[in-house]
Amino acid sequence: MTTPARLLGIAVALSWLGMSAAMAAGGSSKDMWSGAWTLDMDRYDRPWLTFYDTSHKTVFRFGCGTHYELDAVYPGEAPKQDHTEATITIGNGKTQMDFAGFTYSGPESFPPNTSMFNQADLGHPEFADDKRGALENRLLDLLGSGKPLTISAEGKSYVLPPTRASRWRARFQKVC
Repeated sequence: MTTPARLLGIAVALSWLGMSAAMAAGGSSKDMWSGAWTLDMDRYDRPWLTFYDTSHKTVFRFGCGTHYELDAVYPGEAPKQDHTEATITIGNGKTQMDFAGFTYSGPESFPPNTSMFNQADLGHPEFADDKRGALENRLLDLLGSGKPLTISAEGKSYVLPPTRASRWRARFQKVC
């Protein structure tokens, strides 16, 4: 076999392996949102770890201030009315967490024709600071795992790329 033929064979094999790894990590690329992660600070200097799509619409965000807040595009059916109870699961292929909250019609800051999932206080407003801190650390570990994140509900899901906002965790933990 000639050298160019060997190189072509190696390139095809590596491409196939890469596609297989991508599929195992979070499904096909058409299921993954395109966009970017940022750490935004609001006017009160409170952090929001946010994933924006390519039109700068909010797909996912987690922040703190008076309380913790998690918002995400809801992958399940659109709610029949606002403030409908719902649950989402966030996973990275190794770890997952379930969140109980509510769905709403997607606001203008969200992609068109989507619903929004919202949860305050990590679902446990009754927790003391130490328990809430442990739950926050678990979520921050999940978000900072370096793996794609799958957001799922009602048997439907979408995938976000790994969190890649500069120094997001240190800044987040400093303020919160």
